[in-house]
Amino acid sequence: MNGGLSPQDVEHLIRKHAAQAGVEIGLKEGTTWLGVRPPGARVMEQGWKLHISSRTGALAETAEVIVPALLAEGCAFKMAGSTDALARLNDGTTTPSSIGKAFTVYPDQDRVRAVGLMLAHLLRGRAAPRVLSDRRVAADAPVYYRYGPIDKPWGADAQGKLVMTLTGPDGEEFPALATLRYRQPTWAVDPFTGEPGARDWERSPNHSTRLGDHYEVDAGIVHAGRGDVMRAVDVRDGSRVIVKQSRALVDEGEDGVDTRLRVRNERRVLAVLEGVDGVAGYVDHFRAGTDEFLVTRDVGRSNLADDVMENGRYPAAAAPEAVPGRTLEQLARQMATIILAVHERGVLIRDLNPRNVVVAPDGSAKLIDLGLAGHNGLYLPGGTSGYSSARQFRHQDATTGDDLLALGTTLCYAWSALPAVVLSRDVDEPRRIALRMIRARCGEAPGGVLGLICDLLSMDDDRVQEAARRMAAGHFSAARRTRTALPASAPVTDALIDEIGANLLSDLTNQTRRILTEVPRTEQVGVDGCVYRGGAGIGLELLEHLETPGVSDLVADLVPFSRRGAEVVRLGPGLWTGRTGLDVFRLTAARRLTPGVVARADPEAKPCDVEILDHDWKPEYSDLISGASGIGLGHLLLRDLDGRPEHLDTARLCAEHVLANTMPDPGSEPGLLGDTSGVEISAARGHGLAGTVDALAVIGTHLADDTILIGADERARELVRRADRLAAQSVRPTTAPLAASWCQGLAGIVTSLLTAGEYLNDSTYTDAARRTADACIALIPRMDKPTQCCGLSGIGNMLIDIAGRDGDERYREAARAVVAQLLVRSAGPAGHPVFVRDHPGEYSASWAYGVAGILSFFRRLSRGGGPMALAVSSSLSCVH
Repeated sequence: MNGGLSPQDVEHLIRKHAAQAGVEIGLKEGTTWLGVRPPGARVMEQGWKLHISSRTGALAETAEVIVPALLAEGCAFKMAGSTDALARLNDGTTTPSSIGKAFTVYPDQDRVRAVGLMLAHLLRGRAAPRVLSDRRVAADAPVYYRYGPIDKPWGADAQGKLVMTLTGPDGEEFPALATLRYRQPTWAVDPFTGEPGARDWERSPNHSTRLGDHYEVDAGIVHAGRGDVMRAVDVRDGSRVIVKQSRALVDEGEDGVDTRLRVRNERRVLAVLEGVDGVAGYVDHFRAGTDEFLVTRDVGRSNLADDVMENGRYPAAAAPEAVPGRTLEQLARQMATIILAVHERGVLIRDLNPRNVVVAPDGSAKLIDLGLAGHNGLYLPGGTSGYSSARQFRHQDATTGDDLLALGTTLCYAWSALPAVVLSRDVDEPRRIALRMIRARCGEAPGGVLGLICDLLSMDDDRVQEAARRMAAGHFSAARRTRTALPASAPVTDALIDEIGANLLSDLTNQTRRILTEVPRTEQVGVDGCVYRGGAGIGLELLEHLETPGVSDLVADLVPFSRRGAEVVRLGPGLWTGRTGLDVFRLTAARRLTPGVVARADPEAKPCDVEILDHDWKPEYSDLISGASGIGLGHLLLRDLDGRPEHLDTARLCAEHVLANTMPDPGSEPGLLGDTSGVEISAARGHGLAGTVDALAVIGTHLADDTILIGADERARELVRRADRLAAQSVRPTTAPLAASWCQGLAGIVTSLLTAGEYLNDSTYTDAARRTADACIALIPRMDKPTQCCGLSGIGNMLIDIAGRDGDERYREAARAVVAQLLVRSAGPAGHPVFVRDHPGEYSASWAYGVAGILSFFRRLSRGGGPMALAVSSSLSCVH
């Protein structure tokens, strides 16, 4: 890029100016930033800070102006580590709240105003992207400020979620992370205006905003870095419109073209398409300040992606669940008709996907968002991964076939309710995966509408065009079979399961090494010390593979790494997301590793350095993941590991806390999804009733406490009632994939019912577990995530549990069906599939969301069972 800086260039620039100023500096490198700290520079945990915005191509020029001034001032600061890093910040989608933040400056708090005004003077007249989270120092300079975290550590809240919170002088808390709007704590006084923070910072203005003189905005649709999308009324005639903003200098390319070109291009294209039925019509295009706005007709409130989530998938007309007016054939005919009409005007859509199709109130489909569309040989690069043709991402000449392939992938989503699989750099792989899924469900040569969808995905131009014409004409003959060769999934054999498990272990060890050595500590927030998302969960799974060379050394390194991570993030006491689970990992590693490796693993640890909670400690929540239920079970595990009887006191304290609180219900624990989703968090294992049943049944048995056991039985009976209701609801077309999950759905409830049946010695609960498992099995084809927490691996591990308990071959076969679905939804070869994107700094190695949890399923399936991380009921030495 023009004026481009590599990481080496940035470091050289900083060192050059430091040498010229005679200043010794310390540098701290990361993947995005280069931190600079002159001697004596003070950095607080929180306070006022300055941001200097820069266009990507102007980074070097901006640095040459302000770096000498910052060094002279003695300010600590950080700078985008390269031009490429700033381009990512400025693209509007990677981290929208960081748009424009080329430099962050940390002046002494009594010098914030002076330094800000000095920088504004130096940069006066320079154009740069707006920093949406900040206020501006001066209207004519790209210098901004906000009160926020500076050297503030992450923490975990009472539910185990990672948070960063600002703390006021009276203990008042305020969310620390930047958003797309300016926020100021009540205790902080603006150093430039003298204004205190507002107490109603969370409230949105309840008054309307008028844009372009005629458009009264009354609702927001999208609040995004590149620009907002709003619903409005045209006050001239009362018609409903959509107002789409395009922010200046965001996602600016080497040629200086930014997002504003998209609205200009869309206006041009909509003029060509005037009168085409099914295309949201043009109304207006205007500028406000440096931003531009496009106004189109409001054609409906739900895009296709939201419509499928709220109302279920579009089945083929012959399917038992099909209802008139909502079939795949009807949608295909409408969409093909619109696309062919657009092509007749010489326009290529270039970005057809489920979010760019609106389902109108009458059920008709409408096309929106034509910012990338092409006409007369002029089109903009881009597309939507998983839906757009690979040709677009390879910058090949645009063709009508690109749009028709996107029609095929969009219809495939509408039919399956499964999003496109985008896991590798192979931009054509999502198309092949879609064909593989169709074959898995419909055979090698389907007819009717599914056969035509296969033809749209064939990459054979004649076949593609013919399929589109047939769709538009409504010719969906079942007798006409597709001639497109559909890739087949590999058969699920024992050998394949073993091969996948071995490769998953290799992937996990490689990612773990990278976590330990390559990912900067400041960017390891997602790899803290806990079991759920961090090092302890990875370590617990690796402990099951100590026979593999090098694994014991990795576990040894994970022990101190995880302990330090818990200190950096300040974990709470939770089992899955806190220190209790970490302690279980540490003591388990000490027991299972050889003495020499143990000493190297944790040389600072004392024989019994596991914290025993005080008698006056009061848990804030009752749940399994982070509250009293999990903590109590964890201390039973710790009692087995270190023999200290005090753990039993903590377990009793936790059980008593659970009993002292009412059973979770939808009123006290409302879910984020609607009632038709089949997801009831208050009944689930992670944060609901099922997890408390686990705790009370196991703790009550180990303490031989009848009061606790009576409470366990009462809750287990209520859990049966809720499980039967949820299982009955699971057949609805609107049931969400999360309804089958381990954390919030049926799979976790099954596990808790199995525990109740075993520890309370009551077959009523085991029978209910089987009924619930059967409902869960029926949802496997709807599952899209591969993971333990919210996906297929969690279901698979539950099926292994129930198969091991009952010896029922049906559940083992269902576990193999989970493998088949995982393979349908994976990238790469069958023997070494890719299930999650490889990004160790963002959970991809973790137990809950990554490879460790998926490996756990394949290991247990291969070995016919085996331990699960923190599986308390099967781990404790209990005599019934």
